[in-house]
Amino acid sequence: MNGEAILPYIIIIPLFGAFSMPIVSLAGRKAREAWAVLISALTLVVASALFYHVWDTKEIIVYTLGAKTPFGQGVDFPIRIVWEVDLLGAIMVLTVAFVSFMAILYSIGYMKHDTGLEKYYTLILILELGMLGIAITGDLFNFYVFLEIMSIASYALVAFRNDTWEGIEAGIKYMFVGSIASSFVLLGIALLYGQYGTLTMGYMAIKILENPTVTAKVALALFIAGLLFKSGASPVHMWLADAHPAAPSSISAMLSGLVIKIGGIYAMARILFSIYSPLANKILEAYNQPYINMGAIGWVIIIFACLTLIIGNAMAVIQTDMKRLLAYSSVGQIGYILLGLGIGLAAYGTQTGEVALAGAIYHTVNHALMKALLFLVAGAVIHEVGTRNLNELSGLAKTMPKTTFAFLIGAAAIVGTPPLNGFASKWLIYESSAVFNPVLGAIAIIGTAFCTAAYVRVLYTFFGRPSERIANAEDPETSMMLPMLLLVLAIVVMGLFPWQISDKVMIPAARMLEQFKFEYIQALISLAGGA
Repeated sequence: MNGEAILPYIIIIPLFGAFSMPIVSLAGRKAREAWAVLISALTLVVASALFYHVWDTKEIIVYTLGAKTPFGQGVDFPIRIVWEVDLLGAIMVLTVAFVSFMAILYSIGYMKHDTGLEKYYTLILILELGMLGIAITGDLFNFYVFLEIMSIASYALVAFRNDTWEGIEAGIKYMFVGSIASSFVLLGIALLYGQYGTLTMGYMAIKILENPTVTAKVALALFIAGLLFKSGASPVHMWLADAHPAAPSSISAMLSGLVIKIGGIYAMARILFSIYSPLANKILEAYNQPYINMGAIGWVIIIFACLTLIIGNAMAVIQTDMKRLLAYSSVGQIGYILLGLGIGLAAYGTQTGEVALAGAIYHTVNHALMKALLFLVAGAVIHEVGTRNLNELSGLAKTMPKTTFAFLIGAAAIVGTPPLNGFASKWLIYESSAVFNPVLGAIAIIGTAFCTAAYVRVLYTFFGRPSERIANAEDPETSMMLPMLLLVLAIVVMGLFPWQISDKVMIPAARMLEQFKFEYIQALISLAGGA
């Protein structure tokens, strides 16, 4: 099966699963749960096949809805909705599908006492659909549609437990900030469409290269502003700290591990490299036509990254709410990914920039696994003990040993302890930042020191003197424990082969994203002969 035959099922399967869920739910709870698990499992199978195909063939898949090519009769430019998947997109698709499957499997036990679960499982499949759509889209119209699908589903899921004001307040705050961010993105898309008359990313890159305008610069500023909001970067991160404690832990795992990365960082990287190509800017400079100083854009992102990784990790240290601590930790880890992305732009065309970009991609995947695990552990603790207050969780290791072990692995990985997966991705970011600017390397290390302090504090509590609150606690049922153990396995296995993964997957993904030979654009334009 070729890549074009596989690709549509990434959207078809979760879309069919979501819209059929209300009907399947009529057959009862077990049918609903089985259907959600089956749909997410099938999506994971297709995502794995898609990733393997792109990784094995190094092919960039281009799929046009409703036609064989994106070019209409009598025209020489793309006019249809286009999906385009390179290695970075395939990595994101696989990560989304895997973590979503873990979250849905975990939900069977975690959400069984809640009501309205036909809505919950419908929304979680729609959330997965939105993220998958963002990862594969090749045009800005499709990008915005899937961004809104993802956003609306996540607003509803954050406020799903609306029997308390905490959930309602967090959902409204998240919706307000998300709507502002989406408005920035939509305005940027409208400006580009009005100026260049196309929404296809690869073709728009060509049009911008041929006719760089002030409008394109304004649109870029709007994109960066909106997507920094979406990613939870400081100083616009406060919605994230409120959303996580209120949301069900299965949703927190997806929100932290996937939503803020796909809807924020991945989208930003795609726009910066596939539309505003740094290589195109170098070509313009060679002809004395300076357009956008991508090095300066890189430094803007670096500044936000440094603020984010310091503030997020420092705020995590002082939290007594377990989920709020993990939320601030997520903010800090976003800072590392932004740092790699910023250096990748500022040092474009150098080995340092390539390593930084590979580190950012690597840490995006690693953090999705690590933080999903930690939030699932937090959910298990809350499910069994009934509190998020760390002051009441002393001695938890004695009554919930498997859960504590899972947290220990996740915490050790996220601070960068070898031989777990977080070590390799953080090392690439440390190394590239220190070579690019030693001050940035020092800031990254300081952020890790705060991160370590936060997690050591939690572990010290778990292994402390048992409190009365945890006397009757025990490890959760299999449906909750299994996803945690599978995530532990993934973290350990990836940690045992860090440099193989880096050299064979992450570095090639970074090179493909950098477009040293305009690969993303060429994959689209090469179909012109079939129009």
